[in-house]
Amino acid sequence: MPPVRATYPAPREIHGRIQNVSEGGVCIMSAQALPVANFVFCDIAVPDVPVPIPSLMQVRWSARRGRNGQPHMTGLRFISS
Repeated sequence: MPPVRATYPAPREIHGRIQNVSEGGVCIMSAQALPVANFVFCDIAVPDVPVPIPSLMQVRWSARRGRNGQPHMTGLRFISS
């Protein structure tokens, strides 16, 4: 998964990997935790699509799941316009 930019305290990029996708959102694995309730802008890469899909999402939950690599699991909800 391409960068995720957290909105608080300051914009930053977090690289992660999508664990699963549903109609309402995604679950990602990353090295950093994201604060619950924050809004993030995600560029979602899809196989065979030449450009990433920009998506505004909200962090719904976050949990530490391991020690190495990408130990944080985060649930993100799609924000519709």
